[in-house]
Amino acid sequence: MKKFIIPGIATIIFIAGLISMMLPFIPLGWILIALAALLLAPYLKSMRKFIGWLAKKDNSGLVKKAGKKAVHLYEWAGDNKRAQELERIIENDSKNNHYSKIE
Repeated sequence: MKKFIIPGIATIIFIAGLISMMLPFIPLGWILIALAALLLAPYLKSMRKFIGWLAKKDNSGLVKKAGKKAVHLYEWAGDNKRAQELERIIENDSKNNHYSKIE
């Protein structure tokens, strides 16, 4: 049952992000959509690409930190397969970002 909690919460967060993007006085739209994408990355390929793009653009390491917290959430839910997949997505894209800075 816990395995269905994360996709449900992520969908609600995504919808809230879309709604807040339509309202100009609530500046949380992009943050909520990025959070939902992080939680849905193990489920949807398009979200994996979006998180990969965010990780490459992020110089502060915020995406990597948020990814580690999302991995702990998946482990809490007992979905270790998706936790490992999300960790692999974040690590691969942050390594690619590191190497692109060196060159």
